[in-house]
Amino acid sequence: MEIHQIQSIEQACTRLVNQFSNFNDAGDYVSLCDLFTPDASFARPTDPEKFTSGTENILAAFQGRPNDRITRHIISNIVIEVADDSTAKGICYATLFMAPVDAEKAKFGVKANPSQFIGEFYIDFALTPDGWKISRQTGKIVFTT
Repeated sequence: MEIHQIQSIEQACTRLVNQFSNFNDAGDYVSLCDLFTPDASFARPTDPEKFTSGTENILAAFQGRPNDRITRHIISNIVIEVADDSTAKGICYATLFMAPVDAEKAKFGVKANPSQFIGEFYIDFALTPDGWKISRQTGKIVFTT
């Protein structure tokens, strides 16, 4: 495979990683689930062995979460390993900041909860007729404050 093909795949998969976090923080779970293959499996870093399969079930799981907090996932250290022209794997670090939705707003935003999470996501990607998608995602919590 030529270097420009590898870089194109890396860029497409990196975009999916970032979009996942942005859609998650925005509460846009329909767009988030559009990032997955129809038969994808997903497990939260807080429960990495409990997988939900299929985009409809993943959507229901996200929509079933309480919406009582503001979140921001700060994603870094994204590394994509291209296996071939239709599959790739990735890892990234995630720092999660949270605050209650009813937190008092100040000049520089709301005060984040003192307890935060630092974790990792492990992501499998697959090329579909609609472009690159997430076929499997899990993670783990590494640190908490």
